[in-house]
Amino acid sequence: MDESAFQQHFSVLMDRIGNLPQRERAMLVGLSEEAGVGDHEISKCLNALEQSIDYMRLCLNYLVFDLEATRRENTCLRNLLTEADHEQEPPHEDRESFWDDSTD
Repeated sequence: MDESAFQQHFSVLMDRIGNLPQRERAMLVGLSEEAGVGDHEISKCLNALEQSIDYMRLCLNYLVFDLEATRRENTCLRNLLTEADHEQEPPHEDRESFWDDSTD
């Protein structure tokens, strides 16, 4: 039920309550006013929730963009390192001794 439909039903209800005897009317008016206040609070909370979800979506889009950019940068840097490694590749035995922790 949207807001306008609720307000229309609420107005009809208030008109019907107005036609009741004083005793029943006082009790139902109090309850209906509480329902109106409750509906307003629910609408306010729902609006805040929608704004929070929109903000979360925006943050998620920024995170995905940042992740994609980081992946592209990593790929580019790996390519640069691979190219530099091929250009300055030391002899085979020097590379092995570099990674070997034992001393000869």
